[in-house]
Amino acid sequence: MNSIIFALLKPNLAFTTCKRLFATAKFHTPRAEPDAHAFKKHKKHKKFPLYEGKPLQLAPKVQELPKQKFDYFLVLDFEATCDSPVNLDPQEIIEFPVLKINGATLERESKFHSYVKPVVNPELTDFCTELTGIIQGVVDNSPEFPEVFKNFQTWMKEEQILDTGAQFAFVTCGDPDLDYLLPLQCQVSEISVPDYMKQWINIKRSFCEIRPYTWPDNLSAMLKYCELEHIGDLHSGVDDAINIARVLRDLAERGHVFTHNGWKKT
Repeated sequence: MNSIIFALLKPNLAFTTCKRLFATAKFHTPRAEPDAHAFKKHKKHKKFPLYEGKPLQLAPKVQELPKQKFDYFLVLDFEATCDSPVNLDPQEIIEFPVLKINGATLERESKFHSYVKPVVNPELTDFCTELTGIIQGVVDNSPEFPEVFKNFQTWMKEEQILDTGAQFAFVTCGDPDLDYLLPLQCQVSEISVPDYMKQWINIKRSFCEIRPYTWPDNLSAMLKYCELEHIGDLHSGVDDAINIARVLRDLAERGHVFTHNGWKKT
């Protein structure tokens, strides 16, 4: 332990030396057994810094796409009412895009896309319009959320996703879409969140599961690391969904097999 303290006090000691000292040190702090009934928490990922100016390189691509656990991936990215510096309460979904991605080919097969008319705060703020590109006239002429959600479920049935035994998973860039926005919107609209939308794939966590196991700050960072050009407008729900689907395919091409890694607490 004294060697570790000495290492930390020496500013010129190489990082690799510190790493070796910590690796060989023995710690005897007692560990409590986890509660078997505790809710499964999200795995924490550390963002590893890059040393000596080396560029970040992802795992190489494989010759064949690996077999996935899902028949379909449903890539989703909501846009919601918002303001700054003080946000709106509650936020309401104003754009609802979902891409249907074939689990075997990772190709897009279909798209659901609808704008949504907010009811609690029906007037979009200038900040919201500037951020999302959605103007007042678009939402004024769009259906309210209960109708949009019903249309979405009808689309899922028409696409042979629901009630067919197909295995599917929603894919998001972060947790708020299905952990916060959808439950909040359903509460406002007085409808229930279906069980199949209470778990999802957070593409950021999936990104952490391939070499070099680095947490990406945002979608733009993932596109950069995957050497993909950004398509469309940032914070356009449908354009963001398209770019998330491109990252999804890129990670699969590097051998990643996706599993649920986000869950809604009940």
